[in-house]
Amino acid sequence: MPILGKRKSITRRILLPLVVLIVLSNAVIISIIIGQLDEQLLDATEQDLINESELQAVQFRANILELSRDLRFVTGTPPIQGLIRAERNGGADPLDGSSEQAWVERLGVIFTEMLKAKPQNVQIRLIRANGLEFLRVDRYGPNGDIRLVPLNGLQDKSGSKYLSESLKLGAGDVYLSDIELNREFGKISLPIQPVIRAATPVYTSDGGLFGIVIINHNLQATFDALKSLAGVDHQFVITNRAGEYIVHSDPERSFAFEYGRSSNILEDFPTAQNLLTNAQLEVLNGKGKFNGQETVFSMRSIAYNPADKTDRIILATSHGFQDALVLKNKMLSKIYLFLIFVLLMSGVLAIYVSRRIAGPIVAMHNTLNNNGLATESGDLPIHDGGELGELARAFDNLLGELSQKQKLLAAEVNERKAAELELRMNNQKLSAAYKELEQFTYIASHDLQEPLRTVQSLVELFEENYRDKMDEQGLTFLGFINESTARMTELIRGLLDYGRLGGESEVSEVNCQELVAAVCVDLTQRINDVSGTVEYKDLPVICGKKTELRLLFQNLVSNGLKFSRVGVPPKIAISAERRKDCWQFSVSDNGIGIEPEHFQHIFMIFQRLHGRDEFEGSGIGLAHCKKVVELHGGEIWLESEPNVGTVFYFTLRDNCDE
Repeated sequence: MPILGKRKSITRRILLPLVVLIVLSNAVIISIIIGQLDEQLLDATEQDLINESELQAVQFRANILELSRDLRFVTGTPPIQGLIRAERNGGADPLDGSSEQAWVERLGVIFTEMLKAKPQNVQIRLIRANGLEFLRVDRYGPNGDIRLVPLNGLQDKSGSKYLSESLKLGAGDVYLSDIELNREFGKISLPIQPVIRAATPVYTSDGGLFGIVIINHNLQATFDALKSLAGVDHQFVITNRAGEYIVHSDPERSFAFEYGRSSNILEDFPTAQNLLTNAQLEVLNGKGKFNGQETVFSMRSIAYNPADKTDRIILATSHGFQDALVLKNKMLSKIYLFLIFVLLMSGVLAIYVSRRIAGPIVAMHNTLNNNGLATESGDLPIHDGGELGELARAFDNLLGELSQKQKLLAAEVNERKAAELELRMNNQKLSAAYKELEQFTYIASHDLQEPLRTVQSLVELFEENYRDKMDEQGLTFLGFINESTARMTELIRGLLDYGRLGGESEVSEVNCQELVAAVCVDLTQRINDVSGTVEYKDLPVICGKKTELRLLFQNLVSNGLKFSRVGVPPKIAISAERRKDCWQFSVSDNGIGIEPEHFQHIFMIFQRLHGRDEFEGSGIGLAHCKKVVELHGGEIWLESEPNVGTVFYFTLRDNCDE
């Protein structure tokens, strides 16, 4: 009993001061919190609004940037220039013989696929410089289907602002309109759609102005995304540069200016005048009245048109004082309850620990000895004070962390299994799609060659039976037909070869030194004919598709021999150097060189920089090279100087390392 008495005395001497300290410290903290809580809550709310507006600005600018990129992509597609060439040449493209209607149909397919890929785009149009719509694809078909508008449905847009403004721009520049409701034939279309129009001029190859390409972009999804970034209890509005609402919780106040009314942010938030009149001011934060209510607000001006800094929208997010301070009352209630709980528990624990401190220690010791790591929270005195409670809580936290880590590990394993399953399914779908595409390419190419063979056979029979009866002009025409069909056959075979690249070939170890040597043996006659030389040494051994790699080197060496300068024997040098995770090759020549503006086009299929009377070929060789390099996880590019030479660089991933 004396020992127990001493234990109780020691416990009281330790616990009672701690209880007093806990109560006093909590009381001081609560008094400080109450004194500063209002300002802190308002400051925290203001910072939340600032963060929201920053995210919204990033989201909106990213959407507009994506729209501009889509527009430049569509404008840069070959059918537009092909259409211009065909129109100027009496209806047939002088480069490949395609008719004007064929180019129009191809461009219509591109417009249609763009609308399918971008659901927010409402319509894409090609408008001539005189304002007449030339081609239009929109979403106004039956049940909102995508349609190609017939000729009698095309409109005259010569009086539109976006046409006149776009025609003033240089190549590649983008005009962005004000945000307004979409109209058809001068009337607001239903259901209403907030749109922004992006337009860029189309120039002919000789610098003439042909017209513009314009995309009508529905901003409703963008506005919904911006609104979702705002807190559920925050008021969120968007205005144009004049302060007129384009997004408001009251539908009657959104786009009121489109119906001849005015609904301006200055009516609700006079402080916004500073942001509207000062173009240099981008952010306005603070506290003030909004619609007669004291609020914390954050307004941000977003300039979205690089060509015109005055084109902007105003995002305004606010939160009422009373709503912001509701949390204070909840916090105070919880704090008071917690303080009462602490006082009660301190008294109970002081009595309990003073009487039973020895017992719980023994019980915890036995529990840990018996259960070990399987001990549960309920088996430990985690609510006790002093060293005993700290020890119990520390062990309980350790158990909790171990349990949480096990759950996280299990969740990660499940996620990885799901990802692996999805990857396998996607690979199976991709493999099936590739086989279907390969079969389609073969059938299409085969079917296209049959009528060409028939034409060639008929021309040969015609020439054989009627040659003596034909004049020189007729024989010339037959020669043109023979030449055209042969060229078409060559193009189709090239397309078929291009589609087959990498299909069923397997990855194996390839000695590039031996491979290039074999290519040079195959090209011996051509090398000798032009007195050329091919230098190479120390080329590496990599793992790849041998047939495709042979075609890659053969095309690049052949080009170096073909595009040589008159009177200058071609000299080709091949080298390779190791990079971090790949080999970088270079193939240089001393030929005629390539102008910088053609660097991006030469890797496109059927793209030729010279006439067939200057250099032979189908224009598919470098497209083959690009596809082979990409099959090996690499990239291809070039450096060139006219009348000096060209260096082609490409990288090949060393799959042997994997």
